[in-house]
Amino acid sequence: MTAKALHRSHIPLRETDMRSDRVQSLNDPQSPQRSGSEQVTGLRVNDLTVTFGRGRKAFNVIESLNFEVAAGETLGLVGESGSGKSMTAAALMGWLPWGGRSSGSVQLGDTEITRLSKTALRATRGREVGMIFQNPLSSLNPSLTVAQQIAEPYRLYCGATAPAARSHARQLLQEVGVPDAERRLDDYPHQFSGGMRQRVMIAMALACSPRLLIADEPTTALDVINQAKILRLIQRLQKEHGMAVIFITHDLSLVAEYAQKVMVLYAGKTVEQGPAEDFFCSPRHPYSQALLHAIPRLVNMEERLSDIDGLPPRPQEFPVGCRFAPRCPAMTPECLTAYPAQQGGAHYFYCIHPVGAVS
Repeated sequence: MTAKALHRSHIPLRETDMRSDRVQSLNDPQSPQRSGSEQVTGLRVNDLTVTFGRGRKAFNVIESLNFEVAAGETLGLVGESGSGKSMTAAALMGWLPWGGRSSGSVQLGDTEITRLSKTALRATRGREVGMIFQNPLSSLNPSLTVAQQIAEPYRLYCGATAPAARSHARQLLQEVGVPDAERRLDDYPHQFSGGMRQRVMIAMALACSPRLLIADEPTTALDVINQAKILRLIQRLQKEHGMAVIFITHDLSLVAEYAQKVMVLYAGKTVEQGPAEDFFCSPRHPYSQALLHAIPRLVNMEERLSDIDGLPPRPQEFPVGCRFAPRCPAMTPECLTAYPAQQGGAHYFYCIHPVGAVS
């Protein structure tokens, strides 16, 4: 069975601060500068760890994540609430909550993001990375028109004049499918429907033609019809702009339809990662299998949906061994002594009792 067959059965900155950042970033040797002919490249993350607290009270909420997303490729980042998906996105963007700090390597193209100055990092977020948030109504500024919000990063980080930035905002609204874009430029977020607000968010994320687009639950608040429209729109724009995309979601059926690679997180650790086709045809980790069994299907509709007993552990209470072990039906005492070693090649997992293993 193919993956698609399975699917079918912010607080805004002051303008003066942002303009100052742009001027400084142009003179900052750490700041990535793109020429018009530069080839768009992808993202490489090595040993990404996010820590809160100090000394004996320190604990990791994300630990030793490794993944790559090539230009034009989509990585589906999945797991239960609290697994670390949004925290991973925050770490990539340099938006960790107060008290959080990250370590490891985050390389976008030839730029090592973790080594950038604050000024260069802010310019990178404005120019190189776009993000679509879960709730556009709370993410958009209610006191500014959509034209102002879309045009602002293009004007401040790409050096456009105000008229050119407004024209660019209109073109983006047309590109993402907002009807009568010229008239709606001066509307406020509350004057748009949920689906149209999400399209405005996408236009903002694409304003500076980013190399990387992070879509954090971009369709959570939408009905099924608008959900499909938004995801197809992102897919089309990805092909046109050659972006790397990280698609964060709970919905594995959407990952099956739109992602080329899958990474499953549990309690801040990767439990399985690989090509989407391999993952959906042959999941190896018991947690991945449990997530797949929880997907509603059109066949055997009288059967009760599977669930996973228990709850994910709190970061301060992560076990020494496999973090899924207390909820795993295949657990043995050795699962509790040390975290499992990586097994597999392009499709790899961390489990000493993998699904499909010959006993």
